[in-house]
Amino acid sequence: MNLYILWFQGFENAPDIVKWCVHSWKRYNPTWNIVLLDSNNLHEYVDLSKITYDKDIQLCHLADIVRMVLLRDHGGLWVDATAFCHKPLDVWLPAYITSGFFAFEKPYPYLMLSNWFLYAEKGHPLVTQWCQETLYYYQVNGKANTYFAHHLFEHLYHTDVAFQREWDKVPKLSGSIPHTIMIPDFFKTTGRKDIDSKRVPVYKLSYKCEFPPYDPRMNVYYLYSTL
Repeated sequence: MNLYILWFQGFENAPDIVKWCVHSWKRYNPTWNIVLLDSNNLHEYVDLSKITYDKDIQLCHLADIVRMVLLRDHGGLWVDATAFCHKPLDVWLPAYITSGFFAFEKPYPYLMLSNWFLYAEKGHPLVTQWCQETLYYYQVNGKANTYFAHHLFEHLYHTDVAFQREWDKVPKLSGSIPHTIMIPDFFKTTGRKDIDSKRVPVYKLSYKCEFPPYDPRMNVYYLYSTL
């Protein structure tokens, strides 16, 4: 099974936190084929020349397009480059992918699901329709706003009975769980017990902050040390 991680600029140029995250997926998931994508090899999986969008699009929004097309055409698991694996996928994920699709639900009260961790079988109706509507939107509008992909999913859920039925079949796991040491909790020293418990299978981290000098007591650095 393929696991896709994308860093357009190349992983050799990525922040240290991204490199640690990639290492975590390799460390815990030897049975998965980890595909590291960048601007040089992305064409092997997604032909962006056939997709209409503004050429000055933000990379995070371009990544929204890429993940949709990847999962529609190839199937597998997409994880953002700042997702840190803390438990082998083979231990916990099978129970949640029985419908052929999985996303963490309700990371915040105003979002139906997260899209930084997405599993789909090739051609699954949820990802196929979500992808189709995403590509159509960019074809018409060129750009999108923050959380556009999430709001589009919710719109489809409320306007398409078949789409709603497919999402309702997906086993649910709260999207708030992977955010337990998000900014500003990165650099606190109170999360060690939670990390040791392995309660959280995957953490959603971020590179968008200033990192202080290494201190093994800090949550994010302690998390690194568990690898």
